[in-house]
Amino acid sequence: MSAQSFSGKVIAITGAARGIARGTAIYLAERGASLSLSDVLEPQLKELSDEIKSKFPSVKFITQIVNVANSTNVDQWIKRTVSELGGLDGAVNFAGILHNNTARFVDIKDDDWDRLMSINLTGTMYSMRSELAVMNKGGSIVNASSVAALRAGPGVVAYAASKAAVISLTTSAAKEVGLQEIRVNALCPSGIETPMFRQLAESGYTDEMVLVPHAIKRLGKVEEAAALIAFLLGDDSKYITGETIRIDGVGGFKSSVSEA
Repeated sequence: MSAQSFSGKVIAITGAARGIARGTAIYLAERGASLSLSDVLEPQLKELSDEIKSKFPSVKFITQIVNVANSTNVDQWIKRTVSELGGLDGAVNFAGILHNNTARFVDIKDDDWDRLMSINLTGTMYSMRSELAVMNKGGSIVNASSVAALRAGPGVVAYAASKAAVISLTTSAAKEVGLQEIRVNALCPSGIETPMFRQLAESGYTDEMVLVPHAIKRLGKVEEAAALIAFLLGDDSKYITGETIRIDGVGGFKSSVSEA
């Protein structure tokens, strides 16, 4: 892939301040994309902005504080993206949380469930709705799901349910917008070294019952996930849509506490 393979393309990214989304922003900036970056984490978003300015001074980009659970926030951000950057060719919807949802089923609190769903599921829907309303023909969307959606384990009930629903959103949207040659795919990461993965590890959850041993005996790199996202956004994947794609080193989640 050439250094300018995204030159002239406008890509919007939610959850851009951390993890895979942040790595994707850097990866795409290096390849000439114009970027619209959003998050609720203002200091971290400022750090990303400063890094892009320093490393890629010719890249055009905007940043905006956006709560994806607020449809007005999302609509205003996408409207600004089109106005200031000239259109929308792709989107990476990676805003998401765990929010205390490493609890057992019977211990899930209503407020925790509602907050997680409002961001992981409803926030993804709001983002897709705004993006698809203005996206250029031939565009592409990549949504954040999780291996937990495919092979859920105990203790992540709300998180797994939210990410499974994202897969349904993705498939349904892909079938609706195919006539516009717009593609929509979902990425299911696991074992990628990100702040969310570290949050699981610090809770002891990964040690106790989550991770199946990986065929590749290391954690995945953010840059590896970013490269896959870029492939799905780019012209080399024009016939790939409605897919749920794992990146987990052939690991994943145990389906029960006792599974070997």
